Amino acid sequence: MKSIWNIIQRKLVHIRIRPISVFCMHHVCEKFDANSMHICDWMSLVDFKKRVSSLQHQGVHFISMDEACRHIKYDSFRFRKYAVLTFDDGYASLLEVLPWLEEQGIPCTLFINGKYLDGISYRDNPEERYLSKKELFQISNPLVEIGSHGWEHTDACRVKQEEFEADIKKNKTILCVHPRYIPFHAFTWGRYNDSALKMLYRERITPVLMDGVKNYTDSRFVHRELFKP
Repeated sequence: MKSIWNIIQRKLVHIRIRPISVFCMHHVCEKFDANSMHICDWMSLVDFKKRVSSLQHQGVHFISMDEACRHIKYDSFRFRKYAVLTFDDGYASLLEVLPWLEEQGIPCTLFINGKYLDGISYRDNPEERYLSKKELFQISNPLVEIGSHGWEHTDACRVKQEEFEADIKKNKTILCVHPRYIPFHAFTWGRYNDSALKMLYRERITPVLMDGVKNYTDSRFVHRELFKP
């Protein structure tokens, strides 16, 4: 009986408060480069523009991650449609899509791995290209937020707690001096455990998960889904 009531409550909440779609992307650029990209991580700039425009025509308003969390935490009613655009890893292909987003007045959040700002590749692939530290710190557009994806692309479930904590703190040291930094951490592959969550809460960092649109009932989390054409 209790489980039935919980289902009813969730349906009522869903009707009363629209979930905020938080989308995850990696490469958005004109051309796919098989030497430096995975096809599942790439979207053409043309398809991206079409998808964003289509959502806008459906009445979706793009907002920042920070604003989305305020809505999730405080909204009692949410009749407007909101969405957030996020990009993981900090690839150099961001330099193609960010100017268009700025031109359109659309905010976005970049989740950055600090280690790769020095040109080191996560996959040990010399063809992979990331933003340099100089390029990242040249981003001053108030529509862009800078969050953490870890110093390395670390799986929180496959390292010891102290290793994960050191990874997060090292990345925070690099990014927190950026004027557009926000205290959010996007878990790689969305994988996390209770120890990782507790550590982020101690550091006053908001966790970002990867498991679809489930962000309207629990203000502790932000949930993301892949952005598809």
